[in-house]
Amino acid sequence: MIALVLAAGRGSRLGNYTDNIPKSLLPLNDKGETLLDYNLKILEEDLKVDKIIIVTGYESQQIEKVARNFSKAQIIYNPFWNHCNVLGSMYMALDYLNDDFLFLHADTLMEKGAWEFLASTTGGDMVLPYDDKACGEEEMKIIIENGKVTKISKEFDGKLATGEFIGIALFRKNTIKYFKKIASILFKQGDLNHYMESVVQFAIDHKDADIIPLNISKYNSVEVDFEDDYLRAKKIFG
Repeated sequence: MIALVLAAGRGSRLGNYTDNIPKSLLPLNDKGETLLDYNLKILEEDLKVDKIIIVTGYESQQIEKVARNFSKAQIIYNPFWNHCNVLGSMYMALDYLNDDFLFLHADTLMEKGAWEFLASTTGGDMVLPYDDKACGEEEMKIIIENGKVTKISKEFDGKLATGEFIGIALFRKNTIKYFKKIASILFKQGDLNHYMESVVQFAIDHKDADIIPLNISKYNSVEVDFEDDYLRAKKIFG
């Protein structure tokens, strides 16, 4: 199994916190362990993935320095990080994938137990962990019907949502070519501002993949977008 870590963005919504460092290098504790360190340790030491591909952009050199501490880490630099969204960075790494892969944002933290639960899950082409909770406008929301994910987007009424998609996923090897194909279609339409979830929704709409949800509500997870998220991440994971 491979891990694909997206760490290209700056994290501008955190204001001064990310003036000089990427969001993923914000410290979690007084020992200097960062958000990225937390994730890489779980992937390399606990899950023992075969390879960790990290897509960088903003202040790439700083992330490259941290990655040297992890023997399985490999850096891919996205020179267009400031002109595309998540799917663009993911697209840069697809040619380096050749196995089932764990997908994550470097700024999203999840308990080790949830990681082990996800990595050991069988079945499905795409496995999407979610938190069964009330959602607002900002969250990446999902709708689940008859045990399958039928919608994933930020752009619908949170009252209709089953819960929040965590932003971490398990994708089978057979989806690699699919992601590349559909991402190319979306980009050729002239829009580089796509999330990874655009491809998942395309697969739902066209019935191209078996997409299953994974309820991880009993585990802690934090996506660090704003200052309150960061403070909560330090409290839980620091």
